[in-house]
Amino acid sequence: MTIFLTLAILLGFVAQINLVGRGDFTILSALFYTMLTIPNIIFDYFPVSAVVGVMIGLGALAANSELVIIQSAGASRLKIGRITITTLIIWLVPMSLIGEYIVPPAKMMAESYKSSKISKNVGLGLNSGVWIRDGNVIFNATPIGNVYDIRGKNISMHDVTVYVLDDKLQVMKVSKAEKATHKGDNWELYNIEVTEFVESGVITKHINKQTWPSRIAPEILSITHSRPKHLSIRDILKYKNFHEDKQNIPVKYEIALWSKYSYPLIVITTVLTGLPFLFGLLRSGGFGARLLTGVMLGLVLYLLNRMLLNVGEVFYVHPIIVTVLPSVIISFVALWYLVRHKQA
Repeated sequence: MTIFLTLAILLGFVAQINLVGRGDFTILSALFYTMLTIPNIIFDYFPVSAVVGVMIGLGALAANSELVIIQSAGASRLKIGRITITTLIIWLVPMSLIGEYIVPPAKMMAESYKSSKISKNVGLGLNSGVWIRDGNVIFNATPIGNVYDIRGKNISMHDVTVYVLDDKLQVMKVSKAEKATHKGDNWELYNIEVTEFVESGVITKHINKQTWPSRIAPEILSITHSRPKHLSIRDILKYKNFHEDKQNIPVKYEIALWSKYSYPLIVITTVLTGLPFLFGLLRSGGFGARLLTGVMLGLVLYLLNRMLLNVGEVFYVHPIIVTVLPSVIISFVALWYLVRHKQA
């Protein structure tokens, strides 16, 4: 992990150097942003580092013929694989906790810091702001401050537009407010211009202040603006509970949720895949061969997983097909090999 972490930090820092000079973003800013991404790097590269560790660790036993002696004493390849996976599960517990409780806030803090340094304009498109739908109401506004920092706070928004739709999704009323402040479970709208579409035409009126009860809380705004893969399981479930129509939740959130659930399976699958290669190198291949095999195998499976997740988002493939099914198939093949050669 130290090897991969060092390399990833170096490459990440070099990538951020290209942004130096934009706004207040300096070399120190690039370094600080890169440091905040360390938990995410550790979480992402753990499957790769795990298989490399297994290839090096068990490979060292194989090089000294110790694995041969262990098998001669009655320990099958399947039993050696089971012991390896048991040890891996011990490491998976803290890694899963890091992925749930440390990676999301650290990533959000990194993006908040970066956007605040590069631009004073809240890090969002100036012409779009935040868009979110709650039933027949569509909410659009630009945060005063950074959208990444609005969780759990009484925030203010400007250039607020609230669209009210009928059951046929036709616009019934449009309210444009100069400013909106969230307090408790309500939004306080100020200096509002209301346009209503009725059968006889259009009615326009002006309201100085109006209280608007809404489930659109600051935390939901922050979740909708973050990339689903950077959210925790808790945040994704909050987003799903917010939507009344569970069938129309964007597939990228479902894929992100299932990728979180299947993370332990992906790690175990990656390591299991390395075991047949390891036993094949018992009598040939030195440290360099084992290291290269582990790195290549881990990277191939890592890239395959990322590719399948992207394919699922683009082509709306069922989340289980792109997250769980590939790992199950690969694990089955690896276990079949170990069982077939359990007496070898």
